[in-house]
Amino acid sequence: MRRKFTATTMATLLLVSVFATSYVALVLAKPSRPGIDFSGPHFNLNIHGVPAGVDKFKDDSIGSGRHSIFVPLYVDTTNITIEYAFSYDLNWTVVDCDATIDNYASIILPAYMYFDTDGDGIEDIKKSVSYYKVYVVGLGKPSDTSEVLIYPEVAHNGSWIAYEFYEDKLEVSGHRKGGKGKTGQPVWYNGTDLFFVDVEFMNSTGDIIEYINQWVFDVPGLEGYWWKVTNNEVRLMQVRFYPVFNGK
Repeated sequence: MRRKFTATTMATLLLVSVFATSYVALVLAKPSRPGIDFSGPHFNLNIHGVPAGVDKFKDDSIGSGRHSIFVPLYVDTTNITIEYAFSYDLNWTVVDCDATIDNYASIILPAYMYFDTDGDGIEDIKKSVSYYKVYVVGLGKPSDTSEVLIYPEVAHNGSWIAYEFYEDKLEVSGHRKGGKGKTGQPVWYNGTDLFFVDVEFMNSTGDIIEYINQWVFDVPGLEGYWWKVTNNEVRLMQVRFYPVFNGK
């Protein structure tokens, strides 16, 4: 059964009540793309393509610490849903890891990270995450035709249903036989833009409120954010999440 997660602060909840009656919204693509940077702490999500009819786990709720989810190896017309939440209470958690039967998986990104600064084994510093830089690569057995298409979508309180971030579709080629520069190396894609939006609200009194180039989980009234994914025989895709901390 599909579960939906909402990660909000009290301030967000108060803003939700303002917009709950009447508003319009426009979602656009982020205008710029940051460069690839693989330094620093991060979370890895491994997305495994599984042949049709194989259910990897009877218990989909594996819990904290898992870094893998399982999706159908080939999905063309029926999309896979990978839902994300941004939590101020929970650490990195793969809530539902198995999308092989119901085409649904869910992940929690933590709003805080903890560090051991003096090497005593105790995490003594807590840092607040502003947003994550996101990078994606197709791995597994090389093929000239495999690819994954990612379409980000959101749900908002009240009258929103689902919106595509129009120009932010991300096409991720599988590991090509020649690879980047014919070296055989997989190609990394910058997916950070998938989590950034431009939104314009009109509230019940006619006031216009804009959020430009905004981390999607900072948009008031958000009720869900997910990737709508099609998979054309990519057996392994990795997504890396690098935190950008507040004040930096």
